Amino acid sequence: MSNKTPLIGENVIFTGILRSTEASDLVKRFGGNAVIAPMIATKEIVSSHDLSLLQSCNLYDWLIFTSQSSVKAFHSKMVKYQLDASFFTAKIAVVGTKTASAIEDLGLSVNFTPTIFSADVFVQEFPEVVSSTARCLFVKGNLAKDTIKNGLSNHVQEWTIYETVELEENKEKVENLLKNKEKCSIIFTSPSTAEVYHRSIGASFGYNHTTVCAIGHITKNYLESINVTVQVMPETYTLKDVIVKLAEWKGRVQ
Repeated sequence: MSNKTPLIGENVIFTGILRSTEASDLVKRFGGNAVIAPMIATKEIVSSHDLSLLQSCNLYDWLIFTSQSSVKAFHSKMVKYQLDASFFTAKIAVVGTKTASAIEDLGLSVNFTPTIFSADVFVQEFPEVVSSTARCLFVKGNLAKDTIKNGLSNHVQEWTIYETVELEENKEKVENLLKNKEKCSIIFTSPSTAEVYHRSIGASFGYNHTTVCAIGHITKNYLESINVTVQVMPETYTLKDVIVKLAEWKGRVQ
């Protein structure tokens, strides 16, 4: 990349939940303006059954986590009921390096991660290393699709540990940028963030004057299903990689 600041004058809009500043710092390093405007937030689901659900984790051979949000809610319950990592005996499978890091931060070990950070690849590769008789607990959010449960021959129990809510205040922030015809690149990290954005902003403002970035082929496929062209998608499904790919793309088209 010959131009060291290919994102000069570019507003890079993060529509998903940002757990660290790594990606936004990279935007600034490339000369851009990081706009933190998540369309959704997550909220832990609290239940009187939480302690028994935590204790029942040891009845399973595997715990499955596909997001940092599920790990965060799980950790909150561990703290509340004073259970540390040594209590849990099940092996752990995750989707994505960030989810893996979140698990390891709790003192737990990750035993399986798919080669591509996506649930549909997970259900293809997990059976290669795990017996079909292994019992699994999928710790998930309320918007998680049935890919894990329906895609595995294993017995899969689900624990919906957090819910997703829309953030109205961030929609106005993005709308103002679009109204002022600012240069914008929009990053979508999941079909749910893309759906909320499209319903509340995209359908009205369109996408002709924005660069659309997607993390993951499932998010890309969803955007294309609503006739939105995706210009940027990294091979590795992380925020850092999408920023690098965006910088390369901007450097070429300028």
